[in-house]
Amino acid sequence: MGITTTGPNTGVTVRAAELRRLTKLVRAAGEGRPAIVELTGDPGTGKTRLLTALAQEAREHGLAVLRGRCSEAEAQIPFHPLVHALTIWQSGAAQAGAGAAATAALVEALTDVPPGAEQSVWRSPFFAGVRRLLAAGPAAPTGGTLLVLDDFHWADPGSARLLETLIRWPVDRGLMVVVAHRPRQAPVALRAVLQQGGELGAVETLDLGALPAHRCAEILGLCADAPELPRLYAHSDGNPLYLTALAEAGSLTGDALGLWTSSSLGARLLAETALLAEVPRTVVHAAAVLGSVFDIDAVAEVAETSRDEACRALSELRRRDLVRSTARPGVLAFRHPLLRGCLYADADSCWRSGAHRRARDRFARLGFPALDIAPHIERAGSGVRQADGEVLAAAARTCVQAGRAAEAAHWLTSALRLWRRTGDGSGAGTAGTELWKQVVRALAAEGDAERIMALRADVLAGPDGRTPGVRVRTVAFLAAVLAAIGHDEGAQALLAAELLPAQAASPGAGLLLRVHQQLDKVLAGQVPARTDVEVLVHRTEGAEPVTVGGALGLAGLCAVLDGDMCAAEMSLDAAAHALDELDAGRPAGDEEAGHLLVLSWAEALMGWYGPACGHAERALTAVRGRGDVHFLPPLLDTLGYVHYQSGRLADALGAVQEGRAAARAMGRGDHVALSDAITAAAWAQLGRTSPRPVAVRSGRGAPEPRTPLNVLLLAEAALASGEAGTALALLLPEREAWRVSEPVAVFAARNYELLAAAAVQMEADPDSLDAWAERAAKAAASVGLVEQSGHALLARGHALMGRERTGEAIRCYEEAQRLFGDASPAGARARELARSAIRLTDRREDSGLGELTLREREVAELAGEGLKTKDIAGRLRVSPRTVDVHLTHIYSKLGVNSRAALVRLMALAG
Repeated sequence: MGITTTGPNTGVTVRAAELRRLTKLVRAAGEGRPAIVELTGDPGTGKTRLLTALAQEAREHGLAVLRGRCSEAEAQIPFHPLVHALTIWQSGAAQAGAGAAATAALVEALTDVPPGAEQSVWRSPFFAGVRRLLAAGPAAPTGGTLLVLDDFHWADPGSARLLETLIRWPVDRGLMVVVAHRPRQAPVALRAVLQQGGELGAVETLDLGALPAHRCAEILGLCADAPELPRLYAHSDGNPLYLTALAEAGSLTGDALGLWTSSSLGARLLAETALLAEVPRTVVHAAAVLGSVFDIDAVAEVAETSRDEACRALSELRRRDLVRSTARPGVLAFRHPLLRGCLYADADSCWRSGAHRRARDRFARLGFPALDIAPHIERAGSGVRQADGEVLAAAARTCVQAGRAAEAAHWLTSALRLWRRTGDGSGAGTAGTELWKQVVRALAAEGDAERIMALRADVLAGPDGRTPGVRVRTVAFLAAVLAAIGHDEGAQALLAAELLPAQAASPGAGLLLRVHQQLDKVLAGQVPARTDVEVLVHRTEGAEPVTVGGALGLAGLCAVLDGDMCAAEMSLDAAAHALDELDAGRPAGDEEAGHLLVLSWAEALMGWYGPACGHAERALTAVRGRGDVHFLPPLLDTLGYVHYQSGRLADALGAVQEGRAAARAMGRGDHVALSDAITAAAWAQLGRTSPRPVAVRSGRGAPEPRTPLNVLLLAEAALASGEAGTALALLLPEREAWRVSEPVAVFAARNYELLAAAAVQMEADPDSLDAWAERAAKAAASVGLVEQSGHALLARGHALMGRERTGEAIRCYEEAQRLFGDASPAGARARELARSAIRLTDRREDSGLGELTLREREVAELAGEGLKTKDIAGRLRVSPRTVDVHLTHIYSKLGVNSRAALVRLMALAG
């Protein structure tokens, strides 16, 4: 048994603890012990439902139940709640004899007093007689009686006096009286009577306050950590009625005004205003127009009444607990924003528009902030003015600066539409190019493609969509933003829709959009078709340099990924020449930054880390200056990769950390995955483990796939940490359920070299090492890149070490080091491999074993005895992972590549 809601989870008890407390008193009444309980709480806290449940409990315990309810309309009828309760109970009770006669006499005595009678009629003998009849009639049943008086704040004075009599002279029978009321609406006399009863110990008070958060979760059928729970709890103030209404409203669509006026909540709240006179009703509607918080002077002006009349009306509204005082003199607030919403919706729509115009005029005259004026402009109907566009634009600008992108988009849309309505261009300066770009950038930073798509039509219908040349660049900017936050479908649809009109207006405009079609595929994480890009390059002859440079950069990227390094080199050199000529000491433009990104990434894949860093830094400077957050993840990933390959590990970690944060906010899981891979590789080179990354899901809800580059970086990290098995699982598709694509040409030699390095640590047979080395050599020869040739030499060195041809392996490692350079991770690894091989040739104990730490010496000796990793871990009481790390360090210091070689070396050392 309990109190339940009518909301999302109707089987959940709301006030279980309070019900248990009242049930104990019911049992006591059944045993002949009287009690009087004061039940208080704001509207919606569950008083009536608690009383209903209590009445059911009382009946189940054999008590007679009388229930009466007060109302404002019957507040002047003497003893109405008690008469109401007695009449209903009398008609259904099986009472007979003296009890029935006493009850009939009691009803007659209470109804014999006419409405409006002077209180002097109710003297002590009258109430004493009523008390005797109550004891002889309704309270006579031997099983006890429960008398429930609900909404007693509307009780007539006579009922309040009778309650005082029962408190001062309780009925000497099992009569339990429960009086429920709203303390803010109860008259002073009633509150005084109940307070005095509490001081005398005759009245027990039970206050229904806010529900705790975990109870609200149970009511809504949510988990305690549900993301929507904190918002619902905060907005409802822990009130069950408001809580369920807000939860239900969140799942509905449609007009908000209709929602509140037609809902059960609206009917219940608006019933509290049913008996309001004309002036108080107008005043409360004016207050609702002003908002949840308002001041008296503003209400008077909006309601078109005097301040004194508004004060009197607000005093009545305070008595009804519709509005409440605040800590600021002259400022009031609605009891709850939901009540304000219902009253706002209840006002006449035409009157509401005029009220908003009056509020707008007042706030503008007093110099209120734009965000306070904008809502009234939006709802002013046909009475908008030219200056209103300036206010709406200022509100949008304020929201951008405050980081509230969705609100900024709302006010910008209103400003653009107002400009179209006025037709005089008054909004062009205020809601112009710079403002709408700021709003779009702010939305992009949150990955809000839906709002950008919604804003697109209003932007293109505004001043930046009227001139063909400006419109094309507007479209290109919007499409690039959409693609960069992963909404490629929207970007391509926008470009396709604008392509034919742009070509008709100007061939150059059409070429610009065609180049952007391919650029936006790259921004969205796709690879354009090489044939499409090459055709585009031929069409760009005579076009603007930025368009030519962009097309050539795209052609170079496609050629790199196809393994056609000759064509890639020619295209990238030409692209760099075209884009570098635009660098006249000014920041790169919107289109230029995107093309520099493509160029820098293609150069990084070619191993041209110096030019790649310069072009990426140039684009990044411009992007930061304009606030183009949507370009940050790919640019910072590019810089992070370049820094990592160049051995600037701290710079790499700093770049990808910033890029990862931006990518997470935009929902770009592919960029997060690349940032995590670079982070893991850089930390491994520094001898540390990467911090555990936060799991990120793509927009479709599935984990982002591992790309070939991510796999290479993660495999390098695993090898540096001594986890050869993990590296093999990453590099060989058949070892895992997920699949990795075949190595792209530009990464193939590096891929095979890492496989050979992992195979050496896993003590693979020499033939397998030879196979990996041969594949690496062929892959390096096919692309002709210096860096890939270095990886082929490393792979050859691994194969030679597997066959114990140490001298030849040393030469391979040294030549690879020369190709890589000393700074890069690959160069450092080649140098260490060469040193290890040189140490191995000496075959002397001191030359190798003397460099081992005490723990490494213990591990080496046990491994030399033929013990497996698990056995060594058990002997030394460490984890197998720790043993593997020690073995990696031992192999490096002693210049061996396998467990078998270590066993032989330890045997030679004696």
